[in-house]
Amino acid sequence: MSLHNLIMSLISELTDPVLRIDVASTIQYVFSLFSSGDINEAQAKDTLFDVCRDVLRETKPTLTDVEIKKKAATMADEFIKAFKVESVRRRVMSRFRIRL
Repeated sequence: MSLHNLIMSLISELTDPVLRIDVASTIQYVFSLFSSGDINEAQAKDTLFDVCRDVLRETKPTLTDVEIKKKAATMADEFIKAFKVESVRRRVMSRFRIRL
């Protein structure tokens, strides 16, 4: 799943537009730091876990803490995979620009 789709799936159940923008911009900021090498994978994953956990607590209050942590960890892993794919895609596209 692409980075954009993952972000949209995470924030889709949030009703407050300000909160939606904050979550999306936080994830984009973490991606920017990760792709520039300012933070490593573990730091990015920890931050993403915290963001996902907070969103899940807000949107799914019926889940237990264990279920929320498990789902947040899975989502953080998905985000890291998307970060890696998007970083490579951007590097390749910048190197091999197609001239029209």
